[in-house]
Amino acid sequence: MRQLLMTLLLLLTTGHVAAQQGLAINELFSGSIIPKERMVETRVRGRMLTDYKMSLFRSVKCKVSKEELEKINAAVQRDMASYKTTESIGDDRHGRSSTLMVQLAAKGNTYCYICQKAEAEGKQWVVTVIYIESTVKTIAELKKLFNNK
Repeated sequence: MRQLLMTLLLLLTTGHVAAQQGLAINELFSGSIIPKERMVETRVRGRMLTDYKMSLFRSVKCKVSKEELEKINAAVQRDMASYKTTESIGDDRHGRSSTLMVQLAAKGNTYCYICQKAEAEGKQWVVTVIYIESTVKTIAELKKLFNNK
């Protein structure tokens, strides 16, 4: 019985990891850039997301140093370059806050997005990185959907 339970847990865990497997931001989600103990992670899959036309929502939020922020930024930039970004929206206000929304190339009828927000808090930064899989075709539609809910 215990072996069956462990197998089921392993399958559930690998299903979430496989979603963004192959992306550079997976380094962040796996704890390679920031230790998992310092991150707040949210994973949502299934019916809770149907109103938002999503099949997966995964985010991490953490406080980081400037050097760690640069590593996270580099991972996002690698994904933008490697996965044929179709659209990105960025906002930089005086270097103290930034928001970036990136739409990656579609996987069939599934559209993948990376959203990153960083805000300075003293000498540290509060960073949130979100990975989304959705049937929504554009960032503009995705933003509209969030604003209407």
